[in-house]
Amino acid sequence: MEILTWKQICSALPKRKRDAQKSDFGRLLCLTGSRNMPGACMLSTEAALRCGAGLVTVATAPENVTRLAATVPEAMWLPLQTNAQGFFLCEENQDLLLPHLTKAHAVLIGCGMGVTGSTRELTKWVLKTAPCPVIVDADGLNCIADCIESLKREETNWILTPHPGEMARLASCSVAQVQTDRTKAAQAFVQKNPTTLVLKGVGTVVAQGKQLAVNPTGNPGMSRGGSGDVLAGIIAAFAAQGIPAWKAACAGVYLHGSAGDLAARRFSEQGMLPRDIICCLPELFRRIERER
Repeated sequence: MEILTWKQICSALPKRKRDAQKSDFGRLLCLTGSRNMPGACMLSTEAALRCGAGLVTVATAPENVTRLAATVPEAMWLPLQTNAQGFFLCEENQDLLLPHLTKAHAVLIGCGMGVTGSTRELTKWVLKTAPCPVIVDADGLNCIADCIESLKREETNWILTPHPGEMARLASCSVAQVQTDRTKAAQAFVQKNPTTLVLKGVGTVVAQGKQLAVNPTGNPGMSRGGSGDVLAGIIAAFAAQGIPAWKAACAGVYLHGSAGDLAARRFSEQGMLPRDIICCLPELFRRIERER
């Protein structure tokens, strides 16, 4: 087991060439945000953009396109068909999503998506169809918790980002069992499932195969709704830029926690918000660029 360090994270992020263009930094497709969860969609999208993804397309409920397109003009917006409650349909959206899915360098699915029969089927379809890394967060995890075994492939480049409750559902155990020995729980899961796992919480654990790392950054001020959406967007942006899953996950959790620590110093643990974490990310990247 290793403890993540600043130097290690800096080396994981490639230096941008002077003649670079947007296509050099990947296409990210995000399936996020039901009608009543636009915030998860916005936070994950803004985090991905702040972390350097070249082209970000957000497939979401039509109402979210109307609400958020002006707020996040750097993203491209793709309205999906939804049911009467504002949750994604599956078969009705596959032809629309497929061209974007085949071009994507990474996919993020789950933030604010909701758990219904259709979102379960859509998540399974994306995992089986995507030719690129898929970051599965929040409701995306809940959508596959009862069928993770059937989805397994010998080699996947999925990155799963559960909190302890979601981890318990994925591993068919109790939250207490997960929290009693977090590293053991993470190791046991990746031995059965060929994925990269980010087990969130105090000392976030990253596991892949025989590799295991613990993150030292972060603080209690990050313990509120929306922080996980920010982390998912960060990791997805790194994956879209071609950073391997292990390094993308490690860099994501370390910088997410470091930005959270900056936000706590500026706004206090009590008063900071997840969007303050996003606002602090550029300061970290500026430091990385100075130290290269």
